[in-house]
Amino acid sequence: MKRITILVLAIVFTITSCKKDEPLDTQLTVNFTQTINSSTIAQDNLNYTNAANQSYSVKQLAYIISDITLHDENGESTLLKEMHFIDIDKPATLSFTVSKLADANYTSISFTFGLDTSKNISNLYVNEDFHSTMAWPDMMGGGYHYMILEGNFNNDTTFYNTHIGGTMGMDFSFNNSNTIFLSTNTETSNVSLTLNMEVNNWFSSPNEITLTTDGIMGNSNVQMLLKQNGADVFSTTID
Repeated sequence: MKRITILVLAIVFTITSCKKDEPLDTQLTVNFTQTINSSTIAQDNLNYTNAANQSYSVKQLAYIISDITLHDENGESTLLKEMHFIDIDKPATLSFTVSKLADANYTSISFTFGLDTSKNISNLYVNEDFHSTMAWPDMMGGGYHYMILEGNFNNDTTFYNTHIGGTMGMDFSFNNSNTIFLSTNTETSNVSLTLNMEVNNWFSSPNEITLTTDGIMGNSNVQMLLKQNGADVFSTTID
């Protein structure tokens, strides 16, 4: 009887030891946040001020990020997601998870704001839930909005809309690359990083943009200014 007991304990110990020695799969969560002056956005709050000294609020903010890719110290790239839609009114869109991330020392993350010409095609995402919201008018070039940013400015009745997209088929998407320090190995289980949009920077640097009631969908000059300002909009942190 003692022999049986000892044998059972030995088997249990062996199985337990093997499980402890098994390498872990690293799960990566990518979070999307949006701030104004480094603070979380309070929607419908008219107390925000842009570089043109206009008070404004944010009622709606939705945008598309594509080709989200990690790069490691050996020059290898890992595509995390081809396209992701973010809507601040839909919590499920504010993150996504990669279940098994390869072990490496990751040094940067890159992505495209919006959709480049190979992806920005009318009805390409007709089966996605954002299709009707983000579709760009065919008469203005078709495809999809890169971003819808709307609210009031100066008072509660004056409305602005900052709609960024491919005006008349032109490509105003842009690439962004941020340095990170993210190391994963067989003992790493869960890691996360955050891509933050600082909304005020769309209007400030290097071009000061004044909010108007005209909108900018058909104005390729303003679209280019916003594209240039986009270089300073996004930042990345490891959580």
